[in-house]
Amino acid sequence: MRKPIAWMKELVPQKGLEWQVVLTAHEEMAKDWEQPVIQLYTKQEWVGLTDEDCDEVERWVEFKEEGSGRIPTSKLIQYIEAKLKEKNTHD
Repeated sequence: MRKPIAWMKELVPQKGLEWQVVLTAHEEMAKDWEQPVIQLYTKQEWVGLTDEDCDEVERWVEFKEEGSGRIPTSKLIQYIEAKLKEKNTHD
């Protein structure tokens, strides 16, 4: 599971200032703040298929075609989509 890299207090209007934003990189400090606290994360980098993954897809297609003939395009797309989702979903 990804952890936040920082926490931000809700934007609050202050006298003489339009807005005040309070940031911290310390989780313990953020726990003392009143809600809502916004958690900030880094952008996750996309992970594509490796050559080995492509070989696995090719073997899957060959196996399926041996038993039943041509594979519907939608099934192939679903299989590849599941592989990409598996690589890019981090709990």
